[in-house]
Amino acid sequence: MSRNKVIDFFTGAPVYNDDKDYADFAYFSAPLNIFFLACLVLHSAYMVIFSYLNIPMMIVLDLVCVLLYTAFVIILKRFKGSWFPCVLLAGVELFMHQICTVKMFGLAPGFQYLLIPLMFITVFIRMKGKIYRYLRGIIILIASVTFIYLIISFNDTEAYYELPEDVSIVLLVINCIISFTVTHIFTGRVVHSLDEKRSELDTSVNEKTNTIYEMQNQIIISFANIIEARDGSTGKHVKRTSEYVEALVKELKRNGNYRDILDERYMHDVMMSAPLHDIGKITIPDSILTKSGRLTQSEFDKIKQHTVNGKAIIEEAMSDIEDEEFLKVAKSVALYHHECWDGSGYPYGISGDEIPLCARIMTIADYFDALVAKRSYKAALPTSVVFENIKEQRGKKFDPVVTDAFLRIRDQIDEIAKANAD
Repeated sequence: MSRNKVIDFFTGAPVYNDDKDYADFAYFSAPLNIFFLACLVLHSAYMVIFSYLNIPMMIVLDLVCVLLYTAFVIILKRFKGSWFPCVLLAGVELFMHQICTVKMFGLAPGFQYLLIPLMFITVFIRMKGKIYRYLRGIIILIASVTFIYLIISFNDTEAYYELPEDVSIVLLVINCIISFTVTHIFTGRVVHSLDEKRSELDTSVNEKTNTIYEMQNQIIISFANIIEARDGSTGKHVKRTSEYVEALVKELKRNGNYRDILDERYMHDVMMSAPLHDIGKITIPDSILTKSGRLTQSEFDKIKQHTVNGKAIIEEAMSDIEDEEFLKVAKSVALYHHECWDGSGYPYGISGDEIPLCARIMTIADYFDALVAKRSYKAALPTSVVFENIKEQRGKKFDPVVTDAFLRIRDQIDEIAKANAD
């Protein structure tokens, strides 16, 4: 095996890092590998020092550690999911190492050893930014200095080996500094890797959420277009009414109307529900929807049922959707968009604030487009005439506040109608 291959084996990414089944843990392997390699180098250096000091027990201990860390690196490199047992084994080895260090240097057991796990706990300070990075470093620095001070100041038990005091202190300080430096690097690398992984996951989730949102929106619009086409409308009706609704809710929000209802979530749900307002028409026979002459009372009664049927379709077709607020708004838009402010509408003849705001908004948008658009059974009316008609219906067919907002954005409504003309 060439030198480059040896280096790559011990420092390169594990062969399974790109395996989708291991994706949740792969980010952890790189810093852990570095940690084991650093410990491998440190214990090799300790072996040399203890050989010079002629301390057989510590030589044997560090030889075992070298073999263990070498095995950890190989296992981590080759076996999927091995990071967990490696961490446990490394923890046991570190604990044993500390016991031997206490024996060798004659350190008095005490609460100062709680500072060691404190350094590893800093890995859970995962937030990004310089402040949190400095905070992790400060915690480890304070814990390290405090630990070294305490073990030197309270080093009053008999050491297992008789070493000159200055040699003992130097070895002790070097051991602590190197160990804590490795710990700091390791925790920093883990935090960095976790932050990167979390960022990747957040980006991935956001992208998938946006994709799903766009797909749902397109499906709803396509479905609505198919339904509208049955009564002689084009896809432009859905687009126009949706844009009218969007412009209207934004104007109501800007003007401070219905503040207790019109939050960002409600506005979004109203705009998303607009294409579904006539979904119930799918249950109405073509002979009625496409009739060019005047409808009989019986036929008109069947037309009225598209509101009730629309609510039922949304309940059944979208029952698996967990967004209850959206479903509530969508059902209200489908069911109540032909109700009138004065109670003269259908299907229930409710009035005023009994009619959900989302439906009152949809009512005026749908009414406007129904009059300005050409149909097989009627000619298109000029927008100026329709706006006057709407003004006359203020407080009768339409909510006065919604009517005023609609008239305030008359120019914008005109532009939408012209840009999306049939």
